Amino acid sequence: MSITLAIEPAFSIAYQRYAGFVPGDTLRLYVRTSGPGTGGMFYAIEKDEALTDDAVFEVEGLRFVIRPTDFWYFDGGQLSYNPLYGEYGFHFTNPRLDGN
Repeated sequence: MSITLAIEPAFSIAYQRYAGFVPGDTLRLYVRTSGPGTGGMFYAIEKDEALTDDAVFEVEGLRFVIRPTDFWYFDGGQLSYNPLYGEYGFHFTNPRLDGN
């Protein structure tokens, strides 16, 4: 199974600048459901190691990895940096999931 995901260079650079990640670091992108009764989901990033079946995207020195169980949420999407969202500026869009 393959996955298509666009990660803007500015996104990777922002994480290096504000979160102290350095070229060569591996960051896992994943999706989780929130607490009981909320019914929501959230996208997250954490430092991790790549696993055998992960999709790997190298952008500006950082390696972003995604487990196959999370491919569906990210496939066709784009990660960008937008300073309006604060220092980290995490912004994810995916036209495939917007209901159109």
